[in-house]
Amino acid sequence: MLMVGASMALVPSWSSDAVAAETSTGRIVFESDPHGHRDIWIMDADGTNAEALTGDRADDVFPVWSPDGSRIAWSRGDKGVYEIWVMNADGSGKVQITFDGVRSRVPTWSPDGERIAFGRSGDLWVMDADGSDQQQLTSGPNLDFGPRWSPVDDRIAFFSDRNGGSAIYTMRSDGTQIAQKTPDALNAGAPGWSPDGEQLSFSDNFCATCTVESDLYVMDVDGSNLRQLTDTEPENEGGDSWSPDGSHIVIDVPKLYGNHLRKSDIAAIAVDGGNAVYLTQTLNIDEQHPDWSPA
Repeated sequence: MLMVGASMALVPSWSSDAVAAETSTGRIVFESDPHGHRDIWIMDADGTNAEALTGDRADDVFPVWSPDGSRIAWSRGDKGVYEIWVMNADGSGKVQITFDGVRSRVPTWSPDGERIAFGRSGDLWVMDADGSDQQQLTSGPNLDFGPRWSPVDDRIAFFSDRNGGSAIYTMRSDGTQIAQKTPDALNAGAPGWSPDGEQLSFSDNFCATCTVESDLYVMDVDGSNLRQLTDTEPENEGGDSWSPDGSHIVIDVPKLYGNHLRKSDIAAIAVDGGNAVYLTQTLNIDEQHPDWSPA
């Protein structure tokens, strides 16, 4: 059972006023493991009315809404092999659209819903939304991961270690005009676009399983006006999905247990000052990779 509605303080500027009412628009899709394997779940943006959309023994991860909110793309995997799937927003009509036998993960939709970019074995690819016309965008020994398509044009943000440390990059959807946006020293990962395409969020010290502090940042898309939104230890705050009005970012917050970070809950944090609220608080259940519906 998902527990909802408890407030939390991510930064010193936290207010005692709950922000659930401010985050009540739309729905949030995410992954959770209450049965020992990861399934796709959906809930209202205030954390209520949670329900599972998948329920088999495969791992279902990295869900993301289509721009019109009618479909969800995600990755389904078993024994290290992941493929991209698409389903209707109510969980019906599940269709597998890649059949490559490798690690195809982290799908992201083009603004018109006609194309999907995704990561495959350390490179970035793009395809039609039915899985056809697959094209490779990046190549090389480096890791390119976490693509996120701008909601307003053909730019794709991603993170890469091509210059040493992990950094945020953008490129055009044909793989051209690759530009680094953060310094390697930040070790930035998991970029997310504001609804107007003018800002990017990301996490520093990025490592999904490491026992290092990771905080959430926001910057203008050219890398200027850098702002740190969280400053907590030892949690890792990460999130790449903004509310439809651009006021909040939905994040997952892993906790430190012994020498390992695990057991994430989902929270929403205000972009303008750090006010935050837990949307899930579940005992020994891990919720990750939330994505906010476009409306």
